[in-house]
Amino acid sequence: MEAREKALDLIEKFNFKCRECDNAKQSALVAVNEIINWGIDMGRYTEDEVEGSYWDEVRKEIEKL
Repeated sequence: MEAREKALDLIEKFNFKCRECDNAKQSALVAVNEIINWGIDMGRYTEDEVEGSYWDEVRKEIEKL
């Protein structure tokens, strides 16, 4: 799945109807940041390796939306 497709998918999953809530984008960003931080904490990659990674690209696509 391309980064843009994943970004749209995450936002759609976090999109729900609520008069006081308009936070699908923020929720998707939180999820992606948690995935990135988990990867760093588990030693899957270093902070330097995050730049340009799949999840970094997903995060950038979410921010564009």
